[in-house]
Amino acid sequence: MHPKLCLYLASLLCLLSVNVYAEYKTSGQMTQEEYQKVRESSAEYNECLNEFAISQLQSQPDARVIADHAMKKCATHLEGLYEFLLTGNYAPEAMRRFVHSITNKSANKLLSNVMRYKAMQPQQ
Repeated sequence: MHPKLCLYLASLLCLLSVNVYAEYKTSGQMTQEEYQKVRESSAEYNECLNEFAISQLQSQPDARVIADHAMKKCATHLEGLYEFLLTGNYAPEAMRRFVHSITNKSANKLLSNVMRYKAMQPQQ
């Protein structure tokens, strides 16, 4: 092949490969089924956090430790949601942040509730 033709084809292939990128859906394009899955997974996660925290209230004096252990124990609920959203062709990093925001909101609410409960207990 002629050297100039090879150079031209190689540069054309490089140019085409730069323009090829994955097109992901945005969260604004979620279907009702996907929204329902987000709501269900979030509710299951919150329920798991609360149940674990209640079981630890008497044996663990530190509210932060309770919240931390609850988050670790219940993480599987949101891992399933993350995997579900990835199968829907959403950007992995965006869904990671989305799921992380659910985790943060739930953990903050749990920590607040546990601290409030601990504050209402009589001092021993």
